[in-house]
Amino acid sequence: MKQRLFIKVSSDEKSLQWGRLSDDEHGSDGFVDQGQLLMEDAETLGEVVSEEQIILMLPAHRVKCFNVEPPTKNRKQLEKAIPYQLEEQVIDNVETQLFALGSFDAEGRISVNVIDKGYLRQLLDLLKEAGVEPDVVVSEAACVPYFEDAWSAVVGEQVLLRQEPNLFWSADKDLVKELLKLEIQSDDLGMSQAIRIFAEDGQQLNLEGIPGLATQQESIESLFLCLAKNYREGGINLLQQEFASQKKTQRNYGQFKLPAIAALALVILGIVYLVSHIISLNNKLSTLEERTLAETQKLYPSLPLTTARIQINNSYRNIGGDDGSSSSFAGLIDKSVRAMDAKNIQFSQLEYIDSRGQLSMDVSAQSYEILTQSQRNLEAAGLKVDMRNASENGGVWTARISVGLNQ
Repeated sequence: MKQRLFIKVSSDEKSLQWGRLSDDEHGSDGFVDQGQLLMEDAETLGEVVSEEQIILMLPAHRVKCFNVEPPTKNRKQLEKAIPYQLEEQVIDNVETQLFALGSFDAEGRISVNVIDKGYLRQLLDLLKEAGVEPDVVVSEAACVPYFEDAWSAVVGEQVLLRQEPNLFWSADKDLVKELLKLEIQSDDLGMSQAIRIFAEDGQQLNLEGIPGLATQQESIESLFLCLAKNYREGGINLLQQEFASQKKTQRNYGQFKLPAIAALALVILGIVYLVSHIISLNNKLSTLEERTLAETQKLYPSLPLTTARIQINNSYRNIGGDDGSSSSFAGLIDKSVRAMDAKNIQFSQLEYIDSRGQLSMDVSAQSYEILTQSQRNLEAAGLKVDMRNASENGGVWTARISVGLNQ
């Protein structure tokens, strides 16, 4: 079972937490094991490390984030140009700062995280002496849950707030309300903004009274666990340039070889059958069926031919083929209508995308809570749900909800 070790440095930088999380979707909802240490006792952390991926989360105030209009797409040239492009905003001497580059967004901007080199080197040296070499180093705020239709905040020693994939910050509780007011005014949103607040029992963040801000409270078991479970690869890893990891950990992937081969074979068979189905429209079905059967026998020589063809057919239906389209549409309509609050939800448009097996609905309601409750009801009904473009106009909230059958 693949596992990852998460290490989180506290906001005051006097202690750290560690927790081992299983990547098995059927595993425990919490850490497999965990602990807490003073920074001065970090050498004992090496005793819990094994051959696994290690993710280090830094205090959010240590990492600044920017989305920059790049002068070029060449990353080597950007490493030299970006520091001077951000010189006035960073304030500190650019020679003492690491400018870690991320990906380009839909608007052509490149994401950048900035951290003091001296601090990062001192921390990495401390961990290395303890026998711990991280594979990934990120800001803790970059692990706050992200939603396209809402901002999100996690309440702990400090409040971690995330507005975009690479737009996050932290602040004391008593400052967050005023900072959000300024943020909404400076953004000139032109519509109401929603924010989801994740907090442990006993923790509160009161944002009532901010004009144009709708809040939704979410309960979590622990802040550290919430951040670890919402960590996603693909963000900015601060181990870049002179800090690029030299770790040569040998991981055992042997246990995944057979499932990977089986999954690949199933995908190949599904593609072969899909191609044969399309070409049959041009009167070439018989020829391609022979090829499909031949490939089936090569990939599954021990399976009866009839059984292999049934597996291919089932795979094709799962990706939205003609044979499964009508039943998928009827199932989505039936489950959606039963799950949603039809008395308080108005539907203005329905769209079914056959190739994705996805039903999209433009809906409206009198409050944001009604929309989010409908989203939770749909998820509880076993549907895959995505709510986007939630906004308020004249006291009416509108959104686009897309649902699909979980595979």
